[in-house]
Amino acid sequence: MPRGTALIVDDSSTARIILARLLEKADLDTRGVGSAEEALSLLQHEPFDLIFLDHLLPGINGFEALEKLKSKPETRDIPVFMYTSQNADRYLQDAKAKGAAGVIGKQVEREQLVQMIDAILDADNDQPELLAPDTSPYQTIADQTYTRRLTGRLSTLEIAYEEANEDIRNLKQHVARLEAQAQEELDIQVRKLRRFWFLTAVIFAFVAILLSLQLNSVTGMVEGMNSQLNLISQMIGGLMELIGGNTD
Repeated sequence: MPRGTALIVDDSSTARIILARLLEKADLDTRGVGSAEEALSLLQHEPFDLIFLDHLLPGINGFEALEKLKSKPETRDIPVFMYTSQNADRYLQDAKAKGAAGVIGKQVEREQLVQMIDAILDADNDQPELLAPDTSPYQTIADQTYTRRLTGRLSTLEIAYEEANEDIRNLKQHVARLEAQAQEELDIQVRKLRRFWFLTAVIFAFVAILLSLQLNSVTGMVEGMNSQLNLISQMIGGLMELIGGNTD
């Protein structure tokens, strides 16, 4: 049983797939749409526990969609995370001011995302501050930015690797099914050929028997005719002898 449902709003199918893979690891069902208009229409009929909203969208952009979501009673309490490549401090402040629960990058780290979702779905905790990752006094801002990007890229590569492995497994299964189907069709054709050759052999044997019987019959008829010819020859020879004796 999934822990909740998440709506992913992004015009990039690749970005939707990558985030969906990450959310599935957090035991969430996902639904993806390519525009804010589709999301707003869908939300009128289906409930969601979380929304991940891209900033650059065809038609209504992410902030405009966020304002619409927060202005409607039926959607204003749904946590909305801006899922974007934007990472400027001003953007983070604007997102928070407009009601976003957080901002995550397109190359988000899996563990960070899972922890964020755990905190959101835990009814005993207040909604956490998720606009920026944890900082360390031993890291500079540049180090933190580089680390976030690196871990995000590693998570993205991991998801891509898992997806490639799954595609390979599906391809192998598909090839195995095709091979089994081809082998089955080949076996059927072989059985048909065997039946054809068996029937041909039976017909050939039957025809040979008929020809043999006909040949024997013809041979008997020829022998009978030869006997009759010999008898006629003997009768003619006897008549000739009688005729010759009377003449003398």
